[in-house]
Amino acid sequence: MVNKEEELKKPVEGEQEEEKPVEDKPQPEESPKPAASPAATAAAEPKKGSNVGLIVAIVILLVAILGVGGYFGGKYLLKKYVNKVVPTVTSTVTAVSTSKAATKTATATSSANASTDYILPDTNARVISESELIGLTPWQLKVARNEIYARHGREFVHKDLQCYFAKKSWYGIDPLYSESALSTTENRNVAIILAYEEKTNSPLLQTDSGCDTNS
Repeated sequence: MVNKEEELKKPVEGEQEEEKPVEDKPQPEESPKPAASPAATAAAEPKKGSNVGLIVAIVILLVAILGVGGYFGGKYLLKKYVNKVVPTVTSTVTAVSTSKAATKTATATSSANASTDYILPDTNARVISESELIGLTPWQLKVARNEIYARHGREFVHKDLQCYFAKKSWYGIDPLYSESALSTTENRNVAIILAYEEKTNSPLLQTDSGCDTNS
């Protein structure tokens, strides 16, 4: 006979043995990380305000340096430019002034020479009046009339005139001389002087006094 206890121990067909729950092995507990202090957190975070302030300070410093350097640099360049240009301008002004003074002197000298070389210097440019002839000697009247022709290179028959004009630097004989070279003004002045010579009965009107008689 089968023992009743053994029968009871045997599982009934169709029934499954109950699975024993697997016990979870205890995991080692991780030690909790210490919470960061507010001071450390603030130190770890980038200081945006400090960076902006630093950039602004650098910019201001650069501007100040450039400003001072630009001021002194510009002052130096300006001084160098002035020292270079002023002497040049001064020498140029001096040269121009000297040139003008020389021209003025030359003109005055030329005018003085013209006054001494001619009895009536501007008979080729303007019509003279009879009052300008008063006080002139017969010889001066003769020269004043013929110097109008002499300007154009006329060769004179009278020796007194030829010798006289030959001593003038401006006189020269022109082989192609023609009476047509005289202007209307010059022809009028010739007529005015000739009329005065006739009016005063000049003794040299038609007379050749020779080379040694008149200077």
